[in-house]
Amino acid sequence: MLNLIVARVIATDNLEDSLSERSAMKPGVRALGVAAVFLVVTTRVLAQEVEVDFSACQGMSEVLEAMHNCASLESVSRRLDALLDTRPYQMMFKHYNRSWRPNHLPKPVFKRMILSLRFEGEYTPGENSRADSMLKQWKGFYRDPSRYRERLRALEAVDLRTLIADGIRYAQGWLPPEWKIPGFYLPVIPNGGSPAFAIEGTQGFDFLQLPLTPSGGLDLEWLVATISHESNHLGLRPTTPESLTQAEKVAYRVVSFCVAEGVATEFISGPPPGRVPAIPGARFHIFDADMTRAWNERVAEEAQIVDHLASQLDRATSGALTAEGFDGDLRDYWLSGSIGRAYVLGSEIFGAIDTAFGKEAVFTAMRDPRRMFGLYNAALDAELQALSHCIRIPEKTVQQAMAIGNRTTSPARD
Repeated sequence: MLNLIVARVIATDNLEDSLSERSAMKPGVRALGVAAVFLVVTTRVLAQEVEVDFSACQGMSEVLEAMHNCASLESVSRRLDALLDTRPYQMMFKHYNRSWRPNHLPKPVFKRMILSLRFEGEYTPGENSRADSMLKQWKGFYRDPSRYRERLRALEAVDLRTLIADGIRYAQGWLPPEWKIPGFYLPVIPNGGSPAFAIEGTQGFDFLQLPLTPSGGLDLEWLVATISHESNHLGLRPTTPESLTQAEKVAYRVVSFCVAEGVATEFISGPPPGRVPAIPGARFHIFDADMTRAWNERVAEEAQIVDHLASQLDRATSGALTAEGFDGDLRDYWLSGSIGRAYVLGSEIFGAIDTAFGKEAVFTAMRDPRRMFGLYNAALDAELQALSHCIRIPEKTVQQAMAIGNRTTSPARD
């Protein structure tokens, strides 16, 4: 039977009560071997039911062990079929096969990629780009099973109750007060792709990419920061204006798509400075050397990114850009690469707004993304020295955004 932890977490701005409860359950409660119920007692009435599920880690460990023990292809295939039908992997496949990238990673392809670790010929590199990148991760763990076991031990030793409460508390601070982070499902899933993701009330973590400290423990700074980043996504409560035409619906997506990653990246993940100075007092800084290099490359192309945004909104408002066309743009342009352009553009926009006007203005832009471009340009005017290197958004683009759903406002004309 696969194991599951169910955690009831009550988040708060004051962690003293949750920290004082640590004696109720020691770190290393053998989370992979038993089920437990966590209750974090705090002083604020804001409760989340958080299911923490490590069952996929143990299930995949058994699959790998069977392959090392020379089990037959048929036997391993049956085990893998059962595992990939469980809730953690179902959510993983939903993440990889979203509406804007359907069939990005079909379940049979992922299965054959895993089988190919022992049964050569089950998967051929080049069949699927996502599976190809995953396979590189899996080969290292398969050749050295001790690495997998080391991560299991590190995961068992973590006091998740306290870490989850800490991450939720910080994430809540970067949401408008009326938006509350709901309960969520948190599976840790061996996959080798996205280090973390959020979808349909789930925030998933890749077991293979959980970073370890030099002493072999889990990097808690990274874990809390990532829980906080994904929790912020789940707390977003965006509303689409009513009575939009089809063209306006696409235009509103163009205007609002970078809100989620922009806010969570800039204020929670602590990126390096771009054209906007780094946010003073940012708690987390999880960008390693490779991420920083990719970030700087995106910052260098911001002028082209803003031009692309303006062009896409122009096409959307004229009806030339379809929903399917924008899906392709998300996949191939905005979210491609190790650091997607949406992350950088959103971070820079919200960072500039915060620099000039503070958190309340950030919340104003989050509540109504149509105002975001205008607030950004106003920030550049208000902080001429600090934001002198920022790329201004064309005034026509600002007006097109404000005109979405507003029949009394006409976008600027060339």
